[in-house]
Amino acid sequence: MSGNYDDSMIDVSSDSFWEVGNYKRTVRRVDDGNRLCNDLMNCLHERARIEKSYAQQLSEWGKRWRQYVDKGPQYGTLERAWSALCTEAEKVSDLHMEVKAALMGEDFEKLKNWQRDSYHKQMIGGFKESKEAEDGFRKAQKPWAKKLKEVDTMKKSYHSACKEEKLAASRETNSKLESSNSPDAQKKLQEKVEKCQQEVQKTKERYDKSLEELDKVTPQYMENMEQVFEQWQQFEDKRISFFRELLLEVKQHLDLSTDHRFQTIYQTMEDTISATDAEEDLKWFRSNHGPAMPMNWPQFEDWSIDLNRTLSRREKKKPSEGVTLTGINQTGSDQPVPSVKTSSSLTVPTKSAPVGSNPFEEEQEEEKEEEEEMAVEQETTVNHISVEKEKIKTVGSMEKTPDWSDEDTGSNPFSANGEGNPFEDESAPPGVAVAVRALYDYEGQEQDELSFQAGDELTKIGDEDDQGWCKGQLKDGKLGLYPANYVEAIQ
Repeated sequence: MSGNYDDSMIDVSSDSFWEVGNYKRTVRRVDDGNRLCNDLMNCLHERARIEKSYAQQLSEWGKRWRQYVDKGPQYGTLERAWSALCTEAEKVSDLHMEVKAALMGEDFEKLKNWQRDSYHKQMIGGFKESKEAEDGFRKAQKPWAKKLKEVDTMKKSYHSACKEEKLAASRETNSKLESSNSPDAQKKLQEKVEKCQQEVQKTKERYDKSLEELDKVTPQYMENMEQVFEQWQQFEDKRISFFRELLLEVKQHLDLSTDHRFQTIYQTMEDTISATDAEEDLKWFRSNHGPAMPMNWPQFEDWSIDLNRTLSRREKKKPSEGVTLTGINQTGSDQPVPSVKTSSSLTVPTKSAPVGSNPFEEEQEEEKEEEEEMAVEQETTVNHISVEKEKIKTVGSMEKTPDWSDEDTGSNPFSANGEGNPFEDESAPPGVAVAVRALYDYEGQEQDELSFQAGDELTKIGDEDDQGWCKGQLKDGKLGLYPANYVEAIQ
């Protein structure tokens, strides 16, 4: 009987809920509710990833362009307005990261917990709620389904009897038309018809009776089914209501327009951009890069070759570091003259420099003109050299350096015929004249600096000073300074 019942539960003859087995759609809704929870969690998780990705892209964009604006040529209030775009991106990025955190930390977890509390998995598979719904509907439908099966059986019996009765009547009629049939045969056919008519009547009565019994149990069937259905309607109502509340919370998290911080970001951005003032920017540029910049206009300064050297960008010596007397070329001669470095802070004046003047009184000025230095050195005559030598002799406290020697070497580097060469004098002190070769290219940055190419040979005629510079002479006779680490001695 149970096997027949199960078959009747599956045999659905129409789409009505009241048909046997059609309650299964309501039971399936329980499983669908659990699946919808998973779908909504996946939906929120995917949106959270989008929010995070967008926040990261905004942040990276803002930082990259802020660096460009800071290092770029834009200036003034317009620079601040441009930077406001980057600030907006960084702050909005933070808000979207908060949205991501809210979606995953609040909404996702809330939905996950509700699903765990509402749908309970069974050990054998499926959910406890689904089984309860199935059992409730099956119990409510079982009595009515049993009567329906009886009605169906009575209907089939009645329809079969009617078919037999009609067939027997047809045979009897045909027999009457045939003269060859015997009276006995016609009588049997007539009896068959009467018997079939009696069977039709009996089956019809049983069919009517089964329908009456079915009608009696139908109201109770409908009431029981309504109760079970309403129970799972309430269960589904809880899911729909929960989803509604959750989606409203998601909307609150996504809707940044209701966040006062979001509104403040764009209000601040608007104020910053609106504060852009072309007149102020142009005034700033005029003051910092234009005609309004301060200028150290040239003023009259007493000339001093040693002061000029002292205040050059290369050396910047202090008064206590001593004074160097630079060599002076002989007129018409390309030969170098050794320099004398004294241990005193006294500067031996040349030309018309007043005696006792302090060459360092204007030491705090950054730059002085050095263009005339080399010209003066090249134009100074032998008479100047004699005067300088006499003055040096009068300074008893001044020490002679390896660049200068009063000993008679047998040759005169200042001779008028230019035959004497101090660099070929074997008695010259070590380090005075050394042949060197350039290791690197060097382009002189000032008038008194030499320029040469890697591999060029020149003559070192002075020791390296504290700033790493040496004095030398090129093959063409030009004198000047060069960085000591740019050359090496020729072995």
